[in-house]
Amino acid sequence: MAAIQQRKVQEGLQFMREAEKSMKTSWLKWKPDLDSAADRYMKAGNSFKAGRSYPEAEDAFKKAAEAYYNNNSFFHSAKALEQAASVLKEMKRISEAVELIERAGMQYRESGSPDTAAMCLIRGGKMCEGMEASKAINMFLSAGDLNVGEDKIREGIEPMVHAVRLLLKTKRYEEAIGVKKKILELYGSIENFAMMYKTVLGLVVVYLHESDYVAADKCYKDSFSIPGFGSSEEAEAAERILQYFDEGDADGLKSCTSQPLFTYLDNEIAKLARSLRVPGDFPENPSKPNKPKNELFDKPKSVEKDYSNKDEDEEEDEDDDDEQLDTELEKTEESAKALTNPDEEDEFAGGLC
Repeated sequence: MAAIQQRKVQEGLQFMREAEKSMKTSWLKWKPDLDSAADRYMKAGNSFKAGRSYPEAEDAFKKAAEAYYNNNSFFHSAKALEQAASVLKEMKRISEAVELIERAGMQYRESGSPDTAAMCLIRGGKMCEGMEASKAINMFLSAGDLNVGEDKIREGIEPMVHAVRLLLKTKRYEEAIGVKKKILELYGSIENFAMMYKTVLGLVVVYLHESDYVAADKCYKDSFSIPGFGSSEEAEAAERILQYFDEGDADGLKSCTSQPLFTYLDNEIAKLARSLRVPGDFPENPSKPNKPKNELFDKPKSVEKDYSNKDEDEEEDEDDDDEQLDTELEKTEESAKALTNPDEEDEFAGGLC
């Protein structure tokens, strides 16, 4: 395996020498051969990548992108930038990789390929969503707008839904509501009513999570203009959670949001639904249980301890008193015997006569 990698690295070095030769100028060659140089740089980058020599591969792909761009081949330049980004990802340099992806997306658009630019931005968003959520959100939204601009509504909705998920995860609820409204309109444009019902229910949940009952109720009532919404399960569920929220019925709200209909929604929406609280209802603190206190009978431990000690002392005192009393009684009996015995001896001392 090491021998194969070494051979690939040597191939890459050879291609780099050929590319640099194509870039040179002379008295007879006034301009560099950008097309040949870019091709050799790309081959060198692929060879270095196969040989796991990533720093050299990064350099080769970047030089290929520059050569293609200077030759007005924007599409191929973007491809080279994507390859460089993939190498940076292997080296765990995600931020730099995302920057190259953004540049590649711009060059795809310059080349007149917005659909390819959208796919590129989606890949970049997925690459950085765990580290730079804000940048990923922007990339997903840009990708969605590009697809919608090309009348690819379904392809445009998908990255927008991904953006909403990240917005909710980062607690940017107002922005999430705005994007969900846009998604609702897009579903309406392609008459996907089933997904419109789910989107409305999701909006109601987000509004109630922000304690905006008025906006949630308005969203629910306005949605009756959607064909079939009034008889849908989503409409019934939205009505019930609005009712429970308004009446302050915490148990009813919890029971409703535990139904499968809510768990089948997007994961972040389902989490918000389970966390809904009616006004004035706060989650109990398990570390401090709320137990009723009986002031008459529940005594502090310290007091009970004092009383118990006092009882023990009293018992000990009583035992001492009993022992002292027994001793005094014994002494009294002995004194009585001493007084009575001499008389008896004197009475019979001289005999019967």
